[in-house]
Amino acid sequence: MATIKNIQAYEIIDSRGFPTIEGKLILADGRQVATSIPSGISVGKNEAVELRDRDPNRFEGMGVSKPISYINNLIAPKLAGVSPLKQVEVDNWLIKADGTKDKSRLGANTILAISQLFVKAGALVSNQPVFQYINSLYEKIFKEKINLERIPTPIFTLINGGSHSNNQLDFQEFQVIPSSSNNFSTAYQKGVELFHQLKKILEFRNANISVGIEGGFTPNLATNLDGLDILIETINKKKLRLGIDIFLGLDIAANHFFDNNYYHIKDRQQPLSSDKYLEFILKLLENYRIIVLEDPVAENDWKSWQKLNSQLSQETYLVGDDLLSTNKDLLTKAIKENVCNSLVIKPNQIGTVSEVMEVFHLAKKNNFTAIISHRSGETTDDFIADLAVGLQADFVKFGAPSRGECVVKYNRLWQIERDELK
Repeated sequence: MATIKNIQAYEIIDSRGFPTIEGKLILADGRQVATSIPSGISVGKNEAVELRDRDPNRFEGMGVSKPISYINNLIAPKLAGVSPLKQVEVDNWLIKADGTKDKSRLGANTILAISQLFVKAGALVSNQPVFQYINSLYEKIFKEKINLERIPTPIFTLINGGSHSNNQLDFQEFQVIPSSSNNFSTAYQKGVELFHQLKKILEFRNANISVGIEGGFTPNLATNLDGLDILIETINKKKLRLGIDIFLGLDIAANHFFDNNYYHIKDRQQPLSSDKYLEFILKLLENYRIIVLEDPVAENDWKSWQKLNSQLSQETYLVGDDLLSTNKDLLTKAIKENVCNSLVIKPNQIGTVSEVMEVFHLAKKNNFTAIISHRSGETTDDFIADLAVGLQADFVKFGAPSRGECVVKYNRLWQIERDELK
């Protein structure tokens, strides 16, 4: 039986220019796998804690030498000789060793690096692609088979605003979503072509074609409605039909502009109370055929989440990201209080792959739509692409169809569809 010889961790630089953890697991027979861990900028208050050095003299306090020392000096020696097939046991050991509710002792980034390495090593020794191994691991844990039939539908961010840009837009992501009737290769092609068509329109308008931290354009538009209007113009230029071929989505990330119980947006001159803001959101949905609506309300404004969910059609995906933070307890509360019908899953929000699977299982059991998502500080690791296929998530959200850290994940999905999903 294959066992672990050593695990080594070291710093690399992520897509935002800050250090993050990359780890390498070496088997006793010399084979090895590697993985790296992303980082968020729009971080919910309930996310597991990412451990940083906070040394102002090194990488502006953002170094990760402390979690790397935990891996190399504390964790790795205890895992030598262990089978990489012990995923659940090792994940549980890490959770217990940390001993905190929010992973603040060892750090979610420390724990996730080990957890992802075990998944990749388990796939290697099982002679399976990572997505197939994840699929079989899920079946083993939950005694429930998920048939590997499709690639999740991509959600492409074409315009960045909010904390992901330096423009005037309040909303964080303006998205296009090809119809789920397309296979992935067709959907990917449409996303790429819309990206380039939008660039032409922005150039014609002298509206700035710089890109944000997730690869979407950051045009100097006056209001959020302008962002939606220019996406519709882009769709029309490509002779695609809004609401049939292509749908619109928004990651509003309302925490960014919620202050003192009021919502402050450029589309209205005065701050909006929760009720007035919900009126604005409902009108937005009616006028723009938005089907994916992520974090439209602040994470601590649960009553507004309930009101909004009660007034939406079943065709609208009301998505909790900051609200739920890939947290089983928060998802349980959301189900009980009927505040949304979809969730974003980001492994580094919770810390272990086993916990991600638990959250996904609970969501699936309660008919929630699942979106596997990247973070704003990404690496060229494509693990989440395999995770999305293995769990048969409904959607994936990896940013714009540009920049290496985004397209490496989309390209991995394309490769799975072309060569491996039989």
